[in-house]
Amino acid sequence: MAKTTTTKTTTKSRAAAATPATLYLTELDVARLEGIASRAGTAELDEMLDTLLARAAIVAPDAIPTDVVTMNSRVVCTLEGESAPRTWTLAYPDDADLAAGRLSVLSPIGQALLGARAGQTVDYRLPGGNAQRVTIVEVAFQPEASGQFTL
Repeated sequence: MAKTTTTKTTTKSRAAAATPATLYLTELDVARLEGIASRAGTAELDEMLDTLLARAAIVAPDAIPTDVVTMNSRVVCTLEGESAPRTWTLAYPDDADLAAGRLSVLSPIGQALLGARAGQTVDYRLPGGNAQRVTIVEVAFQPEASGQFTL
């Protein structure tokens, strides 16, 4: 599971950093993720979905804060050790295309980004086990913020 930390340095924010951010999901997102998990039929995918849902607040699309990374959000991020920002869209697995900048929500970085907020730094592990850190500079587009509730 991805660990979420904040970029602020106050004692209060360090304490908050130990708790993963609330993951805001709409009922449509939950249904789509559950459908993906049931199609795949693997214990690993079921566990990943259970972990995500344990953090989730299932809300109406218009109740999601505009700075939260949701499904189909376009985010500007910087990877630790790199100066140039990257722009990615968080996608469902069937729509993922790394070359086109569409990250699967089931990838390690996709799981870390989902539910994070602009300004946060999140940690995740690459498939080989190496730790990586990414900072969300900006949520450039969020479907819910633009009234596109069925993307």
